Amino acid sequence: LELLADLWASLPCAQVPGTQAVYGRAELKAMQLEVAAKLGFEVPPTLFTNDPRELLEFHRQHDGRIVSKLASAAFFASALSDYFVRYTELSTTRDVGYARGIRHCPMIFQAYVEKRLELRVTVVGERVFAAEIHSQETEHTRHDWRRYDHATTPHAVHVLPPSVEDQCRALVTELGLVYGAIDLILTPDGRYVFLEINPNGQYLWIENRTGLPISDAIADLLMSRRTS
Repeated sequence: LELLADLWASLPCAQVPGTQAVYGRAELKAMQLEVAAKLGFEVPPTLFTNDPRELLEFHRQHDGRIVSKLASAAFFASALSDYFVRYTELSTTRDVGYARGIRHCPMIFQAYVEKRLELRVTVVGERVFAAEIHSQETEHTRHDWRRYDHATTPHAVHVLPPSVEDQCRALVTELGLVYGAIDLILTPDGRYVFLEINPNGQYLWIENRTGLPISDAIADLLMSRRTS
């Protein structure tokens, strides 16, 4: 495996989203938030911890309006080989009552950000494709649009402010990638808030729902043999 990774990294061609080493670094959640904040994105107050006392204090500071996320991939197989999905969840009073449990599993906690809608911004090279996901239209997707409910969750092309589009492009470049799928929230008062970037995020459902030519852009990028 190491030899194959070495060979892939040395190929003189475009690799989407980037080499294995670059891809692995770009997946790191804390680092993503740090880079995004440096580039001027608004980032939610965030806590990475396995200390119950820190969690309870963070919960108090934000009047109980916090969400929890896994610190790594949300989709994985358990020891019993069952496929498990852990979505972003709004923390409940019951969750706080079991705060001691995080001693065994560090988690990410963020202040809850009110949503007008959510955005999936797909960056391919220098091209930026933004799509609206109207996740607030249904209770099923209210806290995490990955609970797909296509029948009642409208999707549409979104026009980003030029400054936000530049930030998205700069984030992908700063991480050494040529492709990235960025999740943003558009708040009711018109602010764009960064959540995370998936360096290998899916895009085909966005293309099918909105007509954004993401596949064509990826093909153009590969044909151009660009490596940055």
